[in-house]
Amino acid sequence: MISPYIKLIRMSRLVFGRPRAYPPRGAHKTRMSCSGRRPRSAGAHVRRPPPGRRVRCRPTGRRPPDSTRRSHGTGRSSDRISTNRLVDTRVACGLPSRHRRAGRDRGGRAVEFAFSPEEERWRQEVRDFLDAELPPDKAFNHEFVEDDELWEFAREFTRRVGRKGWIGLTWPTEYGGLGRPLTERLIMAEEFALRDAPFVNMIGYGLAAGTLLVGGTEEQKRRFLPEIARFEEFWAEGLTEPGSGSDLASLTTRAVRDGGDWLISGQKTYTTWGHRADVMYLAARTDPDAPRHRGISIFRLDLTLPGVSFSRLDNLGGGRQNHTYLDNVRVPGDMLIGEVGKGWSYIMNAFYAAGGVSARHAELQRMLGAVLDHCKTTVRGGRPLVEDPGVRSRLAELALMAETERLLAYESLGDALNGRTPAFAGALGHVVHKEHQPRFAQLIGQIVGPLGQLRAGSRWAALGGDAEAWYRASYANHAGGTSQVKRMVLATRGLGLPR
Repeated sequence: MISPYIKLIRMSRLVFGRPRAYPPRGAHKTRMSCSGRRPRSAGAHVRRPPPGRRVRCRPTGRRPPDSTRRSHGTGRSSDRISTNRLVDTRVACGLPSRHRRAGRDRGGRAVEFAFSPEEERWRQEVRDFLDAELPPDKAFNHEFVEDDELWEFAREFTRRVGRKGWIGLTWPTEYGGLGRPLTERLIMAEEFALRDAPFVNMIGYGLAAGTLLVGGTEEQKRRFLPEIARFEEFWAEGLTEPGSGSDLASLTTRAVRDGGDWLISGQKTYTTWGHRADVMYLAARTDPDAPRHRGISIFRLDLTLPGVSFSRLDNLGGGRQNHTYLDNVRVPGDMLIGEVGKGWSYIMNAFYAAGGVSARHAELQRMLGAVLDHCKTTVRGGRPLVEDPGVRSRLAELALMAETERLLAYESLGDALNGRTPAFAGALGHVVHKEHQPRFAQLIGQIVGPLGQLRAGSRWAALGGDAEAWYRASYANHAGGTSQVKRMVLATRGLGLPR
C-alpha cells in the first residue's frame, strides 16, 4: 500500500510541476501499463497472454505524447473536464490540461464537470460586475473586520448587488426575485468568494428569506422578501444561547402571548452583526410542554424595540459578536413568521429554499492561489519555496482539500437540483469543511514559516499578514454546530448508528 505521504508527493508533481532538483523523468519511476503487454525492448518479441487470463500491470518506461492521451470517456476531446480556471482547483494551480479528465459514474458514463455556454456567459457577467464595482483594497472578510469605512463600502456594494436583482437571484419573480437556476447562484457565490467580496446580510437573504419562502404567509412574502432583495434591512441571527449552541432544540428563550402580541424574554449569544443590524431572525420557545423540536417558533424582531440590549463579545478572528438580552420585549403578532411551533422545520429547510449553495471551496482556492504565488516568488536556501519537497507536499495537501470541498459542493448542488435527499443527512460537507479550516491554516503557517505569525502592518509579515489572520479566523468553525456534533448527525441520521 502506498503511504499517504507518497500520494501527496505524487499529487504535488502533477499539480505544481517537477522541480529541477528532482531526477529526470523515468529515472526514479516508470509508468504502469494495463495493456497486457510486457515492456518492449529493442528487437524483443512480445508474448501475449492466453485469452481469459488475468494480466497484471507492468512498467513500460514510456509515456505517450499529450496528443494521444484520451479521457476516461468515449475517447473524444469533448469528454474532457471543464478547464475553467477559477472553478477547477487543478487549473487554478497550473495543472497541465492532460490531467484534467472526465470521470465516470457508476453506470460507466462520462461525468462532465463543465458548465454550459449560457452559464459561462453568466460567470463572465458576474466577473465584469466585480471588476467594475469592487476595488481590490475594498475586499475583506466582513465576519472578522470592524473597520467602519470598509463596512460603509460593504453596505453600498450589497445595495448595488440588490439593484441588479442578484440578492434574490433564484427567488420567484413575484417576491422580488429573478427566478434563475440554482446553478447560477453557485457560480455567483464562487466568483464573489474568489474576490473576497463583502456581500453582507447573509442571514437576511439566506435564513430569513428561506423561512419566508417555506412557511411565511403570502402577505409576509410580499412585504419582507422585496425589502431583503433590495437590502433595505440588515438581519442578525438569534439562534444560539449560552446553554444551547449546537443543540439548538434545547433553547429556553420564551415567547408568551399577550393579547395580539408576544412578550419575549431570554438571552442569545454569538450574535454576529447584531450591533450593525436592523432586525433579528429570532427563535423562541412558544410551547414549553411540546417535544423539544416542535415547540419553537420564528419571529422577526425589531432591534430598536424597548427591552433589547447588547454586550460586546470579541472573537479571536478580529470581529465583534454580541450577547443579546431580551427583557419582556413586546413583538406585534404579525411578526411571527409562518405558524406557531413550526420553527425547527423552517430552520432546517430554509437553506435550499432561499437558493443557498456553498462556495467555501472557492475561499480555499483564493487562499491557495495567494500561497502558491508566495512560494513561487520567495527564495529560501537559494531556491524558490515551490521547489522545496516539503513545501510541495503541503501545497498538494492544500489543493486536495480545496478540490474535495469543490466536489462535495457540486454533489450538494446536484442533490438540490434533482430533489435527492443529501447523503449522510447532509452532514458530510459540514464535517469536512469544519475540520479542514484549522488544518488549512496550519499548513499555510508551516509553508511560510515563523513570519506567518506577524500581523498586517509589519514589513516582514508573510502574505501581508493574511497568514496570521487566516489562522485566527480558522477556529471560527462552530457556526451551525461543531464538527463533533456534525459527526454525530452523520453517524446517527446518516448511517443509522446508535447514539
